[in-house]
Order: sequence, then C-alpha cells, then structure tokens
Amino acid sequence: MKYWLFFLTILVTSSVFAACKIDQQQFGVSSQTIINKLKFSTTFEPIPGFQKEVLTIFEEVCPSLEKTLARDTTLTYHFIQDQLIMIELVKTSSNDLLLFEWGRENFNIQEKRKINEEQQFIQVEQSDRFIQLLVRVLPDTVFQNIALVSTQHNDLFELLYEKEESMDWDTLEDLDNEDDISEEN
Repeated sequence: MKYWLFFLTILVTSSVFAACKIDQQQFGVSSQTIINKLKFSTTFEPIPGFQKEVLTIFEEVCPSLEKTLARDTTLTYHFIQDQLIMIELVKTSSNDLLLFEWGRENFNIQEKRKINEEQQFIQVEQSDRFIQLLVRVLPDTVFQNIALVSTQHNDLFELLYEKEESMDWDTLEDLDNEDDISEEN
C-alpha cells in the first residue's frame, strides 16, 4: 500500500513540474509561434520592426504553480528581428523570495541566497543559454528577476547594440539609415 502512495506522489508531482517548462522553448522561434500558444498576451515594440516583446503573466504558461508566484510574476519573451533571444520573469510586488527560490530549484542552481546582501546576482551556463537570477531587497519590496538568455544569438545582440546606439530615441528614427539616404542624394 505504501508503494502505491509513493508511486502516486511521483506521478502527481512530475505532471505538475512538466506543466511548467518555460526552459524548453526553442530560442530563435518567431513571435507569432509564442503568441499562438498563449491565451492572453500583450505585444510591445521598443524598436518598431526590429525588437519586440511579448508579455503575459507566469500563470498563463505555468498554471500549476503556487498562485502568488504565478499571478504576480510577469513573463516576457524578447525578440530581435523576430527571433526569440531571451525569456524573462520579473516579480516586483512582494516581500518573499518565491521566484528566486523557484528559479534555483527549477534550474538546479546550487548557490543559495546570501541573506546579508541587499543584492545578489547568479549566472550559470546550461547548454545553449545563460540562466541569470537576480534578487534585490528594496525598502518596501523584493525585486526578483530570472532571465534565460540564448548563447546562440550573439550576432543578434550585437545588432541590437548597434541599432540602439544609432537610434534617435525622441523620434525612434535610425540615424544610420538617414546618413545612408542623405549620402545617396
């Protein structure tokens, strides 16, 4: 009888963890691929036609998580030239370490929280990505961030850096393209 209980426990917990596999999303997929998988999302383009972000709540992707973590955490998919390059989780409205601890457990990160430090940053490399955990203790809240960053798209990160450097952020115009146009005339 106790073996049945043990087997049932393993079966139930493995399905709960299997329901939340944000880390299995393939880097390089299009924004439409992600949007089609979500019931609710908002799209934002910091650099129109070049950089896109698709935002949702963590509960949308991981409905079996503890409700405080799932509902209070924003999940953002970051795209450059419509290729997924980063997945980011942000939790800002809490006095707990739920997201930080979930990240450590979910990604098998051994380093523990250093309680006496106001800010802690952990970065590990796993296969095709960096996993970054950040926790910052502020006067009224604890800021927590997890980022899964592709290591296969360095060329796109370089392109983004160049694009940001050449942007007129007041008009969102690419100054390098204006130079090319004026040289042609």
